[in-house]
Amino acid sequence: MSKAYGWTGEILRVDLTRGEISTVDTMEYVPDFIGGIGIASRIAWEELSPGVDAFDPENMLFVMVGPLTGTMASGGGRVEVMGIAPQQYPSVFSRSGMGGHWGPELKYAGYDGVIVQGKSEKPVYIWINNKQVEIMDADKIWGRGTYGTTKTLRAIHGSRTRVISCGQAGERLSRIAVIQTETGNAAGQGGFGAVMGSKNLKAIAVRGTLGVKIARSKEFFDLCINASREGARPSEGRRRVRPPNQSFNRIDERGSTFRRRKCGFCMSQCAYRVRENMQSSDGLTAPSVAQQCWGYMGNSPTVDPVARAITSDYGLNGWEITYGIIPWLQICKQHGLIDKIDGMDIPVPDEPIKYLKDTAPYSSEFIHMLINKIAFREDELGDALADGGCYAADRLFDGEGIKHLDRIYPRRCGQTEHWAGHWGPGGAVYWPWWLPPVLQWCIDTRDPANDSTHQWTEHVQPYMPVSGPHRGPYSMEKVRAVCEKVYGHPEICNPEYEYDPPELKAIPAIWHSHRGMVVNSMILCDREHSRVFSSETEDGMADTALMSRLFSTCTGYDLTEDDVNLAGERIWNQLRAIDIRNFGRNRVVDESTLSGFMYPGKDDGVILDREKFLKILDKYYELSGWNVKNGYPERKKLEELGLSDIADELEKCP
Repeated sequence: MSKAYGWTGEILRVDLTRGEISTVDTMEYVPDFIGGIGIASRIAWEELSPGVDAFDPENMLFVMVGPLTGTMASGGGRVEVMGIAPQQYPSVFSRSGMGGHWGPELKYAGYDGVIVQGKSEKPVYIWINNKQVEIMDADKIWGRGTYGTTKTLRAIHGSRTRVISCGQAGERLSRIAVIQTETGNAAGQGGFGAVMGSKNLKAIAVRGTLGVKIARSKEFFDLCINASREGARPSEGRRRVRPPNQSFNRIDERGSTFRRRKCGFCMSQCAYRVRENMQSSDGLTAPSVAQQCWGYMGNSPTVDPVARAITSDYGLNGWEITYGIIPWLQICKQHGLIDKIDGMDIPVPDEPIKYLKDTAPYSSEFIHMLINKIAFREDELGDALADGGCYAADRLFDGEGIKHLDRIYPRRCGQTEHWAGHWGPGGAVYWPWWLPPVLQWCIDTRDPANDSTHQWTEHVQPYMPVSGPHRGPYSMEKVRAVCEKVYGHPEICNPEYEYDPPELKAIPAIWHSHRGMVVNSMILCDREHSRVFSSETEDGMADTALMSRLFSTCTGYDLTEDDVNLAGERIWNQLRAIDIRNFGRNRVVDESTLSGFMYPGKDDGVILDREKFLKILDKYYELSGWNVKNGYPERKKLEELGLSDIADELEKCP
């Protein structure tokens, strides 16, 4: 195809060591790898050598958009970040997503992504203005928070400039530093803000006015306008209509201004709010902070909301601090390892902490103190905690805190359990619904809820006739019919089946992980995609082919739903191969994840049966075309996916 539709046709490459700017031809990688993490993972396979660490100049930072970014496709405002992630324990090649407006702006500036490699001798930022790219001196913004950085760069380049940056935490190589947007959205997991800091890269500022070309614009427009925007929950059989003013600025019950639409050109009102102009008692304000990037205040919802803004301004992962570090410190105090921080008591409950819900609330003063200590690596404690709970446990309390990580961090992998029915973050998920998420945790390089687990726990579970104490709108008869069409087996969502037959849990874990790769490559939002059930259709089935039709009408490459599923499988296997070749991933590592789930589920009290679960893991490998003994993709599968070069390399691995 001579003309690019959807894609711009070029990916920007910036080598900070050499000061060189070049481009990569997007069209060499499409449609097989779609865009986003598909292309990023392919280039990483080709160029990222084993032995490279997160903070090495050779680490590649990918900030990617996809063919649907900047279009009217609902959820098409997102960005995916990839690279060797310092938060992961140990560091491995992984991913993190963020919303906002930066992604569409990059597309309009003429690029399908940015690859940054090398390290500058001095602090710099990258300025992109409609395919004009410069590496600029960042001396005036180094040391500033993300909000101050944005304000300064907009003063220089214009008020419509979009900015992503690292805060003071990223400059100090905190392993839990985020990449922050001007809207408060962030690539929150992985520690990619520290990768920016390690490269002396403060920010990437973008201004674009070039637009995106659509192959079949009328057909694409009709798809976007008429697509269901039901979101994650059943709408009781009718399209939900909200008053027009709910789309714009409103005042909540606390008198705080917020808006529902926070990402560029999303057709749906978000499940999360963006709060604006938050102010503390001492007059400190923040322009806007996305709810899910506030720094989730855990069991302390009354904490000064500006603490959330400060977390974003310093560029810290508030999720890790409030759902991981603080609970771990409370558990350590209960075991006599620590008592106070800077003379301030660490609050603890009267009873032993078993779940996140058991942790004690804390004050605004406590969280302000702790955030500052972490962001600026103050003293031995702050310096250790700046790297997250798993790394801190190696350095503090003579290692006695390591054993207290298990409930919080599966495989002690650097990220807290989420939506897998155990520690606590996420909502309620009951037996046996949490078996596929645990399986996804075993295989993935990060918390899989970001793009894969949400589809199962938040989109599928609420429709079911039985899910723990909850009762959804659909009969088992209707559920079976949908499952037969989507998953190829009518009993996938039947709660009467637990461990046997094992394929009933392996199939949805695989299906949703593959779909997650498609979502992150097009790039879309998992609040919209991929849904399986819908209360807006007669048969109860969502439009599972929507992504393939959006892709086809946008790009002009006509892919069926099966083609898109195959692309997701290709990308998933490619990521697995990087993890094997570069970081020694195998079945032993996968199985070690289970140690973090060997306690009663938080919602149902059910304890995982390890031996029975391993049969489900066997089935996952078997259905994936992977070797059951070591977890490596087999040559036959890789050749089916057009990845014979990967098969050649994996045969050299031990």
